[in-house]
Amino acid sequence: MASNGFIELLRLADRGIKRKKGKLLANASQWQGVAFKLGGYHLVAPLGEVSEVLTLPELTPVPLSKSWISGIANVRGRVLPVTNLVSFLKLEQTQQRASEYKVLVVDKPKIFAGLQVEQVMGIYTFSQKQYEAVGLANDVLLSAYIHGRFRQDQQEWYIFMPSLLTEDSRFLEAGLS
Repeated sequence: MASNGFIELLRLADRGIKRKKGKLLANASQWQGVAFKLGGYHLVAPLGEVSEVLTLPELTPVPLSKSWISGIANVRGRVLPVTNLVSFLKLEQTQQRASEYKVLVVDKPKIFAGLQVEQVMGIYTFSQKQYEAVGLANDVLLSAYIHGRFRQDQQEWYIFMPSLLTEDSRFLEAGLS
């Protein structure tokens, strides 16, 4: 499928870098995800939950929609609604250069949605030993979509689950009432 092209390129680039460094392991205890920044947090989404990563496309505003809807875009003939996750989750905007904004595309049978994030760093690989069943404080809206974290090189990477977000009625009800 064409929408998987960018993710596959990231995966191949990551494999090439690891092969060059001699770190390519065929270990079933490894976990891979798309690493990104959002509101000062370092997050990683499982590869199976993100079908594509796009540069922020040209958006058309959607009248009578919630303020966190960035707009809609035509992506290969499909209408992609794009949500500004920083606004939806009421986080503080940290990225100033719009050229670094990316869109994580969630393409499931009943959901086709774009999640605007501040920056995508690529595909990261973690081992099970780096996993900690620790979430964020409950007063942070983001915590409802977090499923633990990984610690790598003194950095905490919280596991963001787009599937939990796309099941949330607040996310699904984007129109003004």
